[in-house]
Amino acid sequence: MNISCHELCVCVDSVRSLNVPGGESLSDALPASIAEELVTQARAADERLPLLIRFVAPDADEACANAIAARVHSHFARMENRHALQIRDIFRFARVSSVVGLLCVVMLLAFAQAIPDDAGKLMNGVRESLNIFAWVAMWRPAELWLYAHLPERHWRRLALRLGAAQVTVESAAGCSAAS
Repeated sequence: MNISCHELCVCVDSVRSLNVPGGESLSDALPASIAEELVTQARAADERLPLLIRFVAPDADEACANAIAARVHSHFARMENRHALQIRDIFRFARVSSVVGLLCVVMLLAFAQAIPDDAGKLMNGVRESLNIFAWVAMWRPAELWLYAHLPERHWRRLALRLGAAQVTVESAAGCSAAS
């Protein structure tokens, strides 16, 4: 085991459980259970260390190792792309929401300013309510700009790490726990 990386170990009953038929081309998707296991193990790993993904199967051979590595890299490249698109969409929604929110702020503050200071208690209450509502209209755009993209960035970084991981395939009867 390489000490300068974090090892993720996935034991499978057969190479066939990775949908690697002999001689046929691979689809790019990993089985959901295996992808989820890799993501779970990678989340627990130290983010400063590179990852090593080790598949252990009794019927593994050198011929399928490159195909499995290509499948892993392709799967997580697609995952990274999906989260990058989500980040782009969040900022697109933030731009549109900001325009709508600013229009609301301008209109509601104009209405509030149109109410004179000596209009009475009821109208002063309406003016203050318009002021509050104007600034609440900017709540969601501010949330999108400041926070909504952060979880997507986390998942994108994780997918980049998994996509860049070295992948090995070993033929063995058992598997030790991931370090």
